[in-house]
Amino acid sequence: MTVRRLAGRRLAALAALALPAALLAPLAVTAPAAAAGVCTDETWPQVPVLPGLPIAYGDGCDDATPPDTALSASSIPNAAGYVTTSTMSFTFAAIVTDGDAGPFGFQCKLTGSLQQHDWQDCTSPRTYTGLTDSAASSYTFAVRAVDQGDLARNPDNPLFLGTVTDTPDFDQSPATVSWGQDTIRPFVYVTPDLYDDQTPTQPVVLSREVPIRLNSSERGSTVECRDNGRPIACSPGRWVLKNAGSGRHVFSARSVDQAGNASDWSEPLEFFVPKDLPKKKGWKKTVHRLQLDGDSVTSSRKGARIVLPRTKVGELRLYAATGPRAGKVRIRVGKGRWKVVNLKGKQSAVSEFTVFDRYSGMRSGRITIEVLLNKPVTLDAIVARPNTFPEDKSPRR
Repeated sequence: MTVRRLAGRRLAALAALALPAALLAPLAVTAPAAAAGVCTDETWPQVPVLPGLPIAYGDGCDDATPPDTALSASSIPNAAGYVTTSTMSFTFAAIVTDGDAGPFGFQCKLTGSLQQHDWQDCTSPRTYTGLTDSAASSYTFAVRAVDQGDLARNPDNPLFLGTVTDTPDFDQSPATVSWGQDTIRPFVYVTPDLYDDQTPTQPVVLSREVPIRLNSSERGSTVECRDNGRPIACSPGRWVLKNAGSGRHVFSARSVDQAGNASDWSEPLEFFVPKDLPKKKGWKKTVHRLQLDGDSVTSSRKGARIVLPRTKVGELRLYAATGPRAGKVRIRVGKGRWKVVNLKGKQSAVSEFTVFDRYSGMRSGRITIEVLLNKPVTLDAIVARPNTFPEDKSPRR
């Protein structure tokens, strides 16, 4: 009898427990579950047992669409992967495409620096200061958006046998920026391969090709050059300025490292290219590879003249061929005194004759060259320049 009553009570208790289970059955069918992966959160289904007292009764639905991450940097690395600043600031945002209301946060990571750290919570903007110079792409900043509403949840209710796989609740392809840093300006070295014992700092170059050596204090740097203020293409190492025009040249260069840091412009390098003498009446052209422009003018007629335009002259040099049977010419500027140049001597395609040195004073007028004897003379080029030079006005930076 007692046993039968006890059994009856157990059956009644089991029947009481079965009622909520029967009520739950249709709710489980209509729960969002993992239907086509369209969940926007991972909350477990709940049912009220008593007013204000809901209970979770089964697995939830996995939000399989984590947020994406947008990222921008205060300095953009150049094509070589460098920036020129020791401070980098990053701004980022979450990109949500499935209507998830969040809330959203971020995790950041930095590698390659004494300040490096693994993933940690962060907010936008994130700034790093006092970074040290480094090789290209040695720093990497990464950031990923996090669905904080789902991060601490698992769609599998531990009170039931789980059937739902929980995909990560953060951007699995973090946004990244990699860079190297160089904040030091290089130094440029300009070494002329020129020599002139009369005017060493302003040499005369009897050629249209002027050799100059260009180097930088930093490997991998490029060089920028200008001649008389005009930009010209040039390259590091032993370089040749080609097709240099007659007259005074002021050359300068600077080096630019891989990060884009530019040196100061070099001190100006001055040089002077002679003027090729023109063919006039009573003269003929001759060809010789050692002479300026590969030619010269020749005459054997006494009185044959070459008259050049009016100019100011503080220094006058004549370049001419010499030989045992060569004759003489005389030269003057304006109405000044004639100066005789004897070309008789050892055979040479080009010899230099200083008619007026740079300490002889200024004079102006037409330059006249006249053959004195009926003997051959071969004239190549002439230097006619002031003995003072205008100041270089090109910018230093």
